[in-house]
Amino acid sequence: MNFRLVFGILFTSCAVTVTANPAIAGEDAGLVEAGAFRLASLPFLRTGMQTHQFCSYDRAGDNFDWEYFPLYTRTNGECVIFDAFGPGCLYRQQMNIWGGATNYNGIQIRFYFDDEPLPRIDMDVSTFFSTNNSLAIFQSPFVAFDGKDPKSGRDRFRILYHPFFFKQRLKIVLSSEPGGPPKVLEPWTSLAKHPDGDGQHYHWYQYTYQLFTDDQGLDSWTPEGGRHMMPALFEALNVTHQHERATQGSKENAVASKIRSGKTATLWESNHAGVITALHFKISLTNNVDGVFDSWLKVTFDGAARPQIEAPLGCFFGIYRSNLMASYDSLLLGWSNNQADCYFPMPFWKSAMVQIENRGQSNVIVATTIDYKIASASPYPQNRCGYLFAHYHREDPRIEGADYTFLETSNCSGQVVGHVADRWGTSMEENERTYFDGCETPSIEGDGFEDDQGMGYGLSWYPHALTLPIFGAPSGKGGDGGLYRFLLPDLYCFSSGIKYGHQTYGPHSPAGFKSQTQVGTEESVTFWYGTSQPRLVQSDELDPGSPQSEQAHYYHAEGDVQRTNRTWWYDGEFNNILFKSAAIEDDGVSFTNGSTFTVNISSDNQGVRLRRRSDKENNRQAARVFIDGQLVTERPWYSVDYEKAYRNIRWYDSDFEVPAKYTRNKSKINIRIEFVSSETGRWDEYHYWIYSYSAGWKSAMSQK
Repeated sequence: MNFRLVFGILFTSCAVTVTANPAIAGEDAGLVEAGAFRLASLPFLRTGMQTHQFCSYDRAGDNFDWEYFPLYTRTNGECVIFDAFGPGCLYRQQMNIWGGATNYNGIQIRFYFDDEPLPRIDMDVSTFFSTNNSLAIFQSPFVAFDGKDPKSGRDRFRILYHPFFFKQRLKIVLSSEPGGPPKVLEPWTSLAKHPDGDGQHYHWYQYTYQLFTDDQGLDSWTPEGGRHMMPALFEALNVTHQHERATQGSKENAVASKIRSGKTATLWESNHAGVITALHFKISLTNNVDGVFDSWLKVTFDGAARPQIEAPLGCFFGIYRSNLMASYDSLLLGWSNNQADCYFPMPFWKSAMVQIENRGQSNVIVATTIDYKIASASPYPQNRCGYLFAHYHREDPRIEGADYTFLETSNCSGQVVGHVADRWGTSMEENERTYFDGCETPSIEGDGFEDDQGMGYGLSWYPHALTLPIFGAPSGKGGDGGLYRFLLPDLYCFSSGIKYGHQTYGPHSPAGFKSQTQVGTEESVTFWYGTSQPRLVQSDELDPGSPQSEQAHYYHAEGDVQRTNRTWWYDGEFNNILFKSAAIEDDGVSFTNGSTFTVNISSDNQGVRLRRRSDKENNRQAARVFIDGQLVTERPWYSVDYEKAYRNIRWYDSDFEVPAKYTRNKSKINIRIEFVSSETGRWDEYHYWIYSYSAGWKSAMSQK
C-alpha cells in the first residue's frame, strides 16, 4: 500500500504525549532526536507523544517466537519488520539473528522513508549492526552485543540506540527472511521437537519508537543528519560528564545519622522551591548488611500526603541481595565500594524532605550527601514538569499466570523512565507486556525477559557482566540476577494510567519452554515522572452493532455493509492460553466505503484520541479520518501487526490521535472514516471510545 499521494499533505491515584504549539514548541523541539537522550530533560512531561514497539513475539501465546518474524512480506520478497506513519522517531533496535545457522549471510536491511522508492539505508544486516557500519552510528555506548559466544564463536544479538526521525512514514525491511518462511504455520501442540527449532529460524527483534500527535518541524533522517548528531549523543551518554554537569552549581548538604530501630531520621529539608540534583549514600556493609534493605528511603515533595519516593535503600540503588559486591556506574544510578549514587533530577516547587526510616531490628548508620539547587537556578518550570516517583514492588512468591507489575497506576499522567529489578528462581522467557491508558492491547510486548532488558540468552553476559549507561545486569545468570534498564530515550508516556510488567511463568509454562518449574521471587523499583492528575478523560463511547448506540450517535455505514457478532480474546495477560479467561463478545460492522458518526468531546479539549476495537487478522487496515468534513492530514489511521491470528486471539485496540486544531472549542464533532485498504478489502469497527485531552491538568498540578 502506498499512501504518499493520498496523504501527502502499584496502584496509585496520580498526559503526556510533544506538541508544536507556540507555548511549548521551543523547549520540546529539544526533547526529540538527540535531545531525548539528555539526563536533564527527564522531568519535562512529554505531551503529544505515544510509545510503541514492533516485536516478533509468539502470537499464539506460546514461546516459539521465531515463527512470527515478519509483520508481512512484500511481493518482491522483502520481509517487513517495521511500518509506521509519522511523525515519529525510532530510538531502539534489537536484532537477534546470529545465534543459529549462518543463513543471515547476504541479507540486506533497508530503511524506506516517506514512501520513497529507494531506501536511504541499504546495507548488509550484519554490517549495519557492527562497527563496520559506514554510517558511523554503531558505536559505543549506543550499542551492545554479547561478545563471542563460546559455542558458535560469534555474536548472537546486537542492539543499537540511534534516533531515526521520520516525518511521514518509516518502513524497515530485510531483503528476505533468514532461513526462509517457517515450515509450521499453525500453533505447535506436539510433544516432539518443533520442526523449526533447528537453528534455521532462531531470530527475533524489537523496535521501540514514539509517535507525535503534531508536526515537530523536523525533516526525516538522513545519513548526514545521523552523523551530525553523534557528538551530542556521545556527550549525552558520557556518564562522568553528565554527572558533573548535573551537579554543577549545586549546593551540598552532608550528614551522618545513627537511626534506631523503628525510628525515622530527616536527613535534609527545604521549605523553598528548587531541585535535588544528586543523592549520595555511604554504607558500611560490615555493620549494615540488613540495614541496606531494612532502611527505607522516603522523599516527599511539596507537602504530599505520601512520599513520592518510598523504597528500601538497597533496592532503590539496584543492589542485588545475593551479590552485594556487584557494582555498576550508570547514567542515573550507581553502586561501588559501599558508595551509592543517584542522579535523577528531582524538582520541587514548595518544599522537599529526605528521610530514612529504619524498619529493621538493629540501629543503622547512614552517611548522606545531598546536592541541590535553589529555585533561581532550577531549570524546571512547574507548569511543564512532573515529580519523580519511585515505586517499590515485591512478590515472594510470584503468581503464575498473573503478570508481575513493575508499576500499575491510574488517574494520573506522566512517563516511566526505567526500573531496577532483582530476581531469584525466575524464567528468562517472560515477555514484557505494557498497556497505556486503559488500552486492552499491549502497546509494548517483548519476546523474552532478558531481551526486554537489552540482553539475550539470559541475563549473564560473555565474558563479563554488562554495565552500560542505560541498561545492564551487574549480577546475572539465566533468568536470575540484578539488573537495570532506563527508558532513555524511549520513555513510556501515559496520559491516564499504565500497567507496566511482564509474564510470570511456572509449572504450567506454555509450549516452547518446559524447563521452568517454579514461579520464583522478584522485587523492583520503578521510576517515573508525573502528576496526580489524568490528562486523558473518556468523553463518549459508540458501539456499532447496537441500534440504540448507533441511533444516539447518528451512525451510518456505506458500501458493502456487513454486520457480525464475534467472541474473541485480546492478546496479553488474558489471552486464554496459560490459564482460562473469559472471551469478549461484541457486535460489529464492516464495510467497503466508510462510516460517519457524531460524538461528544470536552469543550476545553486540547485534542482528542479515538480508540477502536477491530479484528487483528484483518491486517493493515488503513483509512482517512475527517473531522467535521476536514481531513486529518497528519497521518492516516493505520494498524499493522503479524499477518495472522491464532486461537481466536483476535481483538485489537488501535488508537488515532486528532490534533487540537481540529477540535478546539468544540463539544461535538462529526467523524467520517473513509476506507482505503486492508488484507480483506474491508474496514471493521466493533467499538469506539472517544477521549478528550484536558486543558486543566497543568493548573491542577500547580494547585497541588
